Amino acid sequence: MHVDELAAFQVVHPIYNYAEVRIRRANMNEVDIVRDIIQEAYKPILKQLSRPPAALQEGMDKIARHIQMGNIYLALVGDAVAGTMRVELRGKLGVISRVAVLERFRGRRIGTALMDYAENLLSRSNAKSIELEVYGAIDQQIDFYKKLGYEEKSRHERAGEEIVVMEKDFEEEDVIVEDDY
Repeated sequence: MHVDELAAFQVVHPIYNYAEVRIRRANMNEVDIVRDIIQEAYKPILKQLSRPPAALQEGMDKIARHIQMGNIYLALVGDAVAGTMRVELRGKLGVISRVAVLERFRGRRIGTALMDYAENLLSRSNAKSIELEVYGAIDQQIDFYKKLGYEEKSRHERAGEEIVVMEKDFEEEDVIVEDDY
């Protein structure tokens, strides 16, 4: 990559110094780890909802299937697994779900690192936009994604819970036309 191209890439895709965080695809032998992170991370929101989130009811077979498809990623701090997320490309729409960070690792920008990684991955996969869903009752989730540039697209009800659909469009990169001299 040419230096000018690299500079343009860094402007479009900000790179943060997450020296302590590494993100990689989950392996088939990590199904339990993914499930345990989701179970722990989602427990605090149970009191704010009328029913358990679907993420807590997801079976090991479904998690394994998503790992097999390459959709589940882990955030590691040193050798410790600190968080997870699911990233999928559906046509030109990127979908991020099941973003979860263990309590003891919160406040270290691991959720932000996961989201940046997913956005860069989806951008390079030619997604035109990213969509995610959060519970309307969980203001801190809505605020987190708004800070990352997501906007509320719609609200609907699912199984008695208000779901907020949030979206982030990738900006069209400016094309510079050079004159032939």
